Amino acid sequence: MVDRISNFFKADGWFFFSLIILNLPIFLQEFFYGERIIPDREVLSEGITNFYCGAVGILIICATINFLFVKFQRAKFFLQMLIVICFAIFFVTDIFLLYKFNYTLHQNMIQIVLGTNLNEIKEFFQSYVLNLPVIIGTAAVIALIVAAVKKLRAVFQNLSENNLRRISYHLLIVLLPAVIASVYFVGKFILLLVQFSLQNTILGRNVFNTYAAVKNIGSESEILAEMDRQDEKIISDNSKIPYVVFILGEATTRNHMQVYGYNLETNPLLMERYKRGEIFKFNDVIACANYTMTAMERIFNFSEKDEDEEKWYTAPNIFDIVRRAGYHTFWISNQTSAGWWGNIDRIYSKRCDEKFFAESRQMGTGSLFSRKFDSVLFPALDDFILKAHEKNFYVIHLYGTHAKYNERYPADFAKFTDADEDKPTAEAKKITAEYDNAVLYNDFILDEIFKRFEDKTALIIYIPDHGEEVFENGREFSGHSMEEIGNRSMIEIPMLVWTSKSFRELYPEKITALEKALDNPYRTDLIIHTILDLTDIRTESFNPAKSIVNEKFDTTFERIYNGKPYTKN
Repeated sequence: MVDRISNFFKADGWFFFSLIILNLPIFLQEFFYGERIIPDREVLSEGITNFYCGAVGILIICATINFLFVKFQRAKFFLQMLIVICFAIFFVTDIFLLYKFNYTLHQNMIQIVLGTNLNEIKEFFQSYVLNLPVIIGTAAVIALIVAAVKKLRAVFQNLSENNLRRISYHLLIVLLPAVIASVYFVGKFILLLVQFSLQNTILGRNVFNTYAAVKNIGSESEILAEMDRQDEKIISDNSKIPYVVFILGEATTRNHMQVYGYNLETNPLLMERYKRGEIFKFNDVIACANYTMTAMERIFNFSEKDEDEEKWYTAPNIFDIVRRAGYHTFWISNQTSAGWWGNIDRIYSKRCDEKFFAESRQMGTGSLFSRKFDSVLFPALDDFILKAHEKNFYVIHLYGTHAKYNERYPADFAKFTDADEDKPTAEAKKITAEYDNAVLYNDFILDEIFKRFEDKTALIIYIPDHGEEVFENGREFSGHSMEEIGNRSMIEIPMLVWTSKSFRELYPEKITALEKALDNPYRTDLIIHTILDLTDIRTESFNPAKSIVNEKFDTTFERIYNGKPYTKN
């Protein structure tokens, strides 16, 4: 046994230990997770367990390749190098993510990548990757990996028989009992053994995560077919409001909005309308997720954040309901209709009567790396208003204040500069000023949309999909991340309701309900109940306790964020 293992290590020891080194993020993630400085005993134990399981998985990979390719040495070396490269790619990715976001590549991020497009990838690289420290660091890590692999090959080729036997004994003592025990306990369920060990390798983990992400997203045809099967019963329909508009923003925290008390004048136009009594400002609303994709899975239907047993698309959605109630539906978006897998914008737009996307992102159009300002939607909105029916339901999906912030607004909205910001570094001041300018431009966009409905009986609801962290609490970070790492600014969002003069005159009871509800605690995955309540549509899934404007609203509703109850103060 020892002699066979010695021969194995002489030929493939470099391969085994290269993968062991490249699997280090499996161990390191437990230290970085949640910004821990000194890991406690439980964290350390978890990291060691993961790393040990990964080592068993790597041994299985190496032994399998050694057995299958014993007579095909060139093919074996090619496959080994391919696996090393795959491990190295994930190693570099995880080290970058640990450095920048304090977590490794995970299923939610893979789902986002699958649903993204080239422009969003470009903006991610511009915001987080294309800077000198990251470029130098990445180059240094790659150089170290190449040097380590070369050194390991040379070392194992020149090891004496005694040293090889010594390594073999140690391996038998440390790893073989785990393999034997796993086989014994798993028995005929060999796939469970493979999953147990391989998912704790950096390659296996991401293969499993990608599979889970694709399965969780579902194919577009599967999603649409499931939506077609939904038959939400309308119990009563007293809807009469001719214009209902839902504006979905992007990455806007209320903590940078003047109308919510921010110290800079980022909302001069909204402030004027607020003072005139046109705008109802809800003060304690949080997003149901930190990411666009995850948030959109919940905002437009009856599925909720804490109910993971059902796929989001199995829940009845607002578009099918209001269409049955006689509304003509429009989807107007400055997001993209393209995406490699599971583009929710495109899926929801197919539930509407008419749709417009500012950029289709078709290959070869020359717009793959461009992003238009949100004002690009105005001509389409004007056209759809001219085509209005008796009852109309519009969704306007903005690109809002999403990073890269300085690309969200034209030059004449660059009002704020570094001098206006109270941040610890010059870079933080610069980026925060750009974010505030994006909020200022978003103020203009909302005002322009309101203008188009001033002479109509109209109700407009505005929320962003999630908030944004912009160098909060001294942390050198801007953007949004997974819930377990994120802070409050990533979910603390504005919720504004604008009403036209004729709406206020025709529906005084709704105005009273809005005024009474301004301080109610709320979360955006419940907003379908509020929309149906305000439009006087009742379905079998409607729950008055989940409508923020209903007198039966449950003010004790507990909102969980990062495993803890969220409270505004």
